[in-house]
Amino acid sequence: MQTLTNMLSPARRAVAASTMAQIVGKAIGVLSMVAITFIIANRLGAAGYGDYVKITTYVTLFYLVADFGMNAIFLQRADDPASYPTLWYIRTIGSTILMVIALLILVLLPGTGSAGYTPTVKLGILLFSPTILLQSWVTTANAMFQKHLRYDLASWAILAGATSSVVLVYIFYSVVGASGIVPAIEALLIGSIITSAVAMVGAHYLGKPFSWRVSALGVRNMVIPSIPLAATLLFNLVYFRADSIIITLTRSTSDVGIYGLAYKVFEVVIVFPTFFMNAVYPFMVRDQQKIKRFFSQSALFLFGSSLFFLAAIWFMAPFLVYIKNDFASSVWALRVLALGLPFFFVTSATMWALIALKKQKMLMMIYGISMAVNIFGNIVFVPTYGYMAAAWMTVVGEGLVLALSARELRAGFKNL
Repeated sequence: MQTLTNMLSPARRAVAASTMAQIVGKAIGVLSMVAITFIIANRLGAAGYGDYVKITTYVTLFYLVADFGMNAIFLQRADDPASYPTLWYIRTIGSTILMVIALLILVLLPGTGSAGYTPTVKLGILLFSPTILLQSWVTTANAMFQKHLRYDLASWAILAGATSSVVLVYIFYSVVGASGIVPAIEALLIGSIITSAVAMVGAHYLGKPFSWRVSALGVRNMVIPSIPLAATLLFNLVYFRADSIIITLTRSTSDVGIYGLAYKVFEVVIVFPTFFMNAVYPFMVRDQQKIKRFFSQSALFLFGSSLFFLAAIWFMAPFLVYIKNDFASSVWALRVLALGLPFFFVTSATMWALIALKKQKMLMMIYGISMAVNIFGNIVFVPTYGYMAAAWMTVVGEGLVLALSARELRAGFKNL
């Protein structure tokens, strides 16, 4: 059997370099998040970290909505010089509207002085909401980086913003002696501003300056084809975040923090297959006849990688208690989540293969079904069994996604 390196032949260096650049960027982001998480969790405990999870979970719900799946459509139309200005225009207008919607919904969210969406949590969400717009600009710049396989520019943006956030969090809590979660949110906001600014400058460097000169036809041609993928991403987002929201509404803030820390570690790992497929996808689009080969070798590589990460997490999970004894219960939650890594790694390959085959509508249905199952399971089991039920439902939901997408992909390959 050919190795993955041989499979990608002349493109292998570009894919490897792009993947490595993304890994470096993520490593920078991970190290910064580890530092920030350690400081917040150590200073504020499980309850304080729980407030941090509530704030960031709510706001990041709107990140993928602002994304709208348009980067994949942009790559299919990247030769059109108007495509990038159109993408930037849509994201800017759309994310601004989403910021307003997020704040309007915030008014209706339930909470008391010590549980749910407390006044402190709502203040944090208000301060953090501009990152919806800022992240949409980063995502837009990433489309250009993906087209040119220049993720090194994205890494520089992450480095600038992440370093700023870590330094500010350290100053606020360790030098100034601040308390509460608001200073951390302010630091993250400043870091996000810096990241988005550097990313957009990087996109400009690649020859695509900002522009408001777009046509209604261009907007329609970008938005309409994106709807199935946008719905898929929305379903996927709700599927990923429903557990945290239900825990927030039905369990203690400490439970939110315990599960949130385990999930934060889990999230760090599952970006690896995304980075890898970000590098492979442009080649799938360019050569439809080789999609099956790209997919099979990518899936095999990702499955093997998932087993390595699973073993690493399983044996390293107990180290979470060194952050603070409050997080001893995070260990088994993380281990259960790790059992789903093979599903998450391989579904990254199936998802992008289906997109390359223009099966976005079927992908939307798959993630819609998984979302419904996940939400139902969390509503039934989380109030009684807490975050461990949420962890198991995450594994079950992704296993369902893999089964359904593999079945559809098999049918799609027969038609090539």
